[in-house]
Order: sequence, then C-alpha cells, then structure tokens
Amino acid sequence: MTALLSVSDVSRSHGGMPVLRHTSLDLAAGELVALTGPSGSGKSTLLMIAGGWDKPDSGTVTAHPPMPDAAVSEQPWHALAFVPQSIALFEELTVADNLAFAARTAAEPPDRSKLLETLDLAKLADRLPSEVSRGEQQRGAVARALAAGPLVLLADEPTSHQDRAHAEMVLTALRQAADRGTAVLVASHDPLLAGHADRVVTVGE
Repeated sequence: MTALLSVSDVSRSHGGMPVLRHTSLDLAAGELVALTGPSGSGKSTLLMIAGGWDKPDSGTVTAHPPMPDAAVSEQPWHALAFVPQSIALFEELTVADNLAFAARTAAEPPDRSKLLETLDLAKLADRLPSEVSRGEQQRGAVARALAAGPLVLLADEPTSHQDRAHAEMVLTALRQAADRGTAVLVASHDPLLAGHADRVVTVGE
C-alpha cells in the first residue's frame, strides 16, 4: 500500500532525555494503526511529530500525494485531522456546530447526523461543550475530526474518558472511517483498540 504519511528514522529528546529513538512508521489509506507502549514511551510525541506540530531532532516526516502540497502542519482539516488529549472543542459553538465547522472544506463530508448518532451525541447536538461531560466532549472531538472526511486522522487517547460501551462506539467510528479510506493512527493504552486495528506498532520497547 502507498503511504499517505511517512515518519522516517525519527529521534526526539525532551530536557536532554531521549523520548523517541530512530522510530519509523508508514501510514496508508484505509488502515487503522494502533500505536501502543507504556506511559512516557513517546506515543504522544510521535503523533505531534507526525502531524507537524513538533519537530524531531533527527529524521523526517513526509506527506505523500494525494495530500495537498504543503508542510504537514499546514494541511487543512480535510487532509489531516487531529484529536488531541486536551479535546479542545470550540467553546462558543454547539456540538453540532463544531462538526459543521470541520465539514466546511470536506470534499465528501460524512453524514453529520449519523456521526452524532453513532457516537451517542444526537441528544446533545445543540449544547455547548461546557454543558456536556468530559467524555461527551471527547466523543464530540472525535466526531468533529471525522466530519472533515480527512485523508489522515491522528487521535491521542480518544477513549480515555469513556466507559467500555462508549469506547467501543469511538473505536467503531474510527474503524468505519478507515474502511472508507482514511488513514487512521490512534495512540492509546486501551486494550479494546487492538481488536479494531489492522496492525499494532509499539514504541518504547
């Protein structure tokens, strides 16, 4: 399979302490890759480097066609969507409007109403992020990323605030996105993730 995003021989240190050592990863269209490893192993750092929000000390990150010809961190949401641990929904927009905002540039946006139903958010669509729980905000952030119909989706611990049933909803939605052709990379400790992934990449061993 042709990679949409390649991380090649990347190393990164923080405060003089190595976090990643000579790490490589290719992410292809239509696959869901689980990124696992112990706490402090560099999973979040690898996601930030893959998305272009952090720079490696050495190594390279390359976005391949059909992604737009721009630096990885400058990709529009329909090319590269990100679900951070901080969640970070737009506080002034309702849950539904957060999805609408992300979908503005999507070439083939998913059905937003179906996304809300899939992630058990339909009854919360008209509420602001401050009016829903932390777990509901997290599912809203996942739904917003999916609403963009991205070529590549990076997610950092997207089930950390979910019970088992809602974690399965989140992972099923990400699996469905991969089945539609999105390249999905998920960093997580969640043991449920492996059952949805095409392959598992472990860092920090």
